Amino acid sequence: MKPSSVIPGVVLKTKFITSDKKAFQDYVDYVDREEAKKEQGANEKLFTLYQDYMDNPNKTSSLFTQQSNRLNKEEKKQLKKLFETAQKKNSIMWQDVITFHNPWLQENGLYDADTHTVDEKKLMDITRQSMKEMLKRERLNESAVWSAAIHYNTGNIHIHIATVEPQPTRERGKRKPKTLDTMKSTVVNQILNRGEQQQKINDLIRKDMVGKKKQDSSLRWKNRDIHPLFLQIYNHLPEDKRQWQYSYRTLKPMKPFIDVLSHKYIEKYHNHEYQQLLKKLDKEVEELKKAYGEGKVDEKRYKNYKQTKIDDLYKRMGNAFLKEMKDYDKQQQQIKRMIESRKQSKSPANFNRNVSMHFALKKMERAFKSEYESWKNQKHYEQLQKDIEHNRDAERGYE
Repeated sequence: MKPSSVIPGVVLKTKFITSDKKAFQDYVDYVDREEAKKEQGANEKLFTLYQDYMDNPNKTSSLFTQQSNRLNKEEKKQLKKLFETAQKKNSIMWQDVITFHNPWLQENGLYDADTHTVDEKKLMDITRQSMKEMLKRERLNESAVWSAAIHYNTGNIHIHIATVEPQPTRERGKRKPKTLDTMKSTVVNQILNRGEQQQKINDLIRKDMVGKKKQDSSLRWKNRDIHPLFLQIYNHLPEDKRQWQYSYRTLKPMKPFIDVLSHKYIEKYHNHEYQQLLKKLDKEVEELKKAYGEGKVDEKRYKNYKQTKIDDLYKRMGNAFLKEMKDYDKQQQQIKRMIESRKQSKSPANFNRNVSMHFALKKMERAFKSEYESWKNQKHYEQLQKDIEHNRDAERGYE
C-alpha cells in the first residue's frame, strides 16, 4: 500500500482493558503518587498507555479532569478511590491517546517549536469537549469518570485519557466506530476553527446564489433563454404538487433537466460567486487533509466534501425553481378559472340574468344619483339662504 504523503495533524488510538489486568492496577497506584513521576526505568513492555506518565515530571502536565485543570492531593485521593471502586466492581477501563503532529499544532497557533511550549489550557478544553461527545454517544455521561494528562516525552505531543465507571452499567468495552470518529472530529474542528470559513461557504450558496434566485422570476424578458426549459420541466412534473421537491423519488427522471436549468442560471448570473465557492471548497479540503491525513479511512472525511457542497447548491437551486413553478401553476389555475367563469357568463341563461342585473343596477345608480343631486341642491339652497341673512345683518350694523 502506498504510504500517506501527508502526516495527519491528529491521530486517535484507543483500547480498553478489564479490571483484572495489571495495567488497570498500575494506573490506580500512580494516580496519587507524586514520587511516581521521578521513577526511572519503567517496564517498557507493560501493557498500558500510561507508562510514560511515570517517567519525567518535566515531560507531562498534571492530571486534569472535567472539573479541574490541576488536581491537588485531596482531589487525587478522591479520584483514586473512584478508580479503585471501579476496579472492584469490574469496570472496563477505556484508554485513549490523542496524538498531534507538532508542526500542524504550530500552524494552528497551539504550539511554539522554539520554546517547546503548548497551549495546555486549550488542549484541556479540547479534550473535555471530545470526551463530552464520547460519553454522550456511548451513554456513559451519567456513570463514567475520566482523568487525563498532556505528554511531551516523544516526538509528538499527545494526551492520555483514562475512563472508568465506579458503578458499571456495561460489560462490553467496544465503542461504536461513529463515536470514535466524533471524538477525533471534535478535536480537529476545535483546533481548526473553520466555522467562519464554512459559514462563508454556506452564505455563498444560500444567500448570494439561491437567495437571489428566489427574488428573480424566470419569466422575465432577461431570462428568456431559460424560459423554454422552465416550461418544459413544468409541463412534465407529477400532478401531485406535494412531490415537487428536488429530492423526491418520483422527480428523479427530471433531476438532470432541473440541474441543466440551474447550471444555465448560475453560469449566466452567478459565475463569479460560483468560482469563489470552488476556491473556498478546495481550501477546506486542503485543511481537512492536513488534519486527518490521506489514509483510506480518514480521507472519507473530506474526499467528498467539495462535491457534497456543490450538490447542496444544485439541490437548493432546484427547489427554488420548483417553488417558482408551484407559484406559476397557481397563476395558471387562476387564469383558467377566470376563463371558465367568462364562458359560463356568456351562456343564454346567464346572459339574460346578467342583463336583468345590469338594468337593475343602472336603475339604482340613477335613483341614487338623483337623490344625491337633490341633497346637494338642498344643501346649496340652505347655505345660500344663510349667506343672504348674514349679509343683511352686516348691512344693518353699518346703518
